[in-house]
Amino acid sequence: MLTVLIFALTKNTFTKSFVLQMTLVSLMVLLFYAYLAKKKGKVVWETKAIIFLITTFVLFLVASTGWFFSPFFFSLYLLGIVLAFVMSPAVSAGFIATLVGLFSFNIGEVDLAYDFLIVLSLLLIIPLSIYLRKQFLKLKEAQKDILVLNSDQKREFQNKLEEVLANKVNNFAVEIRQPINDIKQLSYKLEASQTKEDFEERKKRIIASSEGALRMLKDFEEEATGKKLLSTSNNL
Repeated sequence: MLTVLIFALTKNTFTKSFVLQMTLVSLMVLLFYAYLAKKKGKVVWETKAIIFLITTFVLFLVASTGWFFSPFFFSLYLLGIVLAFVMSPAVSAGFIATLVGLFSFNIGEVDLAYDFLIVLSLLLIIPLSIYLRKQFLKLKEAQKDILVLNSDQKREFQNKLEEVLANKVNNFAVEIRQPINDIKQLSYKLEASQTKEDFEERKKRIIASSEGALRMLKDFEEEATGKKLLSTSNNL
């Protein structure tokens, strides 16, 4: 309907003399709307209004420079493809079919074969736009699959890393439990020592067990983080 309306305005005896002015006005409205939409934080290309304004400007541009003989005639091909991507293939097909119907009256004005091929080339936009849109959707779907795959691989890696760390912590807990338990038992027995020899023996065993526990802690710290603890002698 928009295409037919603009075609009628630019062919009408009373309004066709203002085609250039209407083209400039449509351009100004397009730029002003895009500025306001961007200022409000909207995604300009996702609004239907911007598509209608672009279509209006392109049609007026082609109309003001001769319609079928316009040097900007190629922009109609691009507009048909854009409509298929942004709106739907049905909208693009309707737009192209309308143009073919309007331009069919110009066939034979320059050369019958040449004019017919121009109109036929417009019809080829319909299957081309459908094919390109389908390939684009496949590409987007493939990219989504790749992102999901990357996310799954990352999650799997994190799970394995957590499993390895959990095993190391468990092993360390098991190993260090023995010397700590020895220190606890020897501390109880230290108070009950009846001779000096028993006291000194148990004291040495406590020191040896504590040094063993510190070595385990040091090894675990270096293996897990790469940082070294203070030496055993300094800790003691």
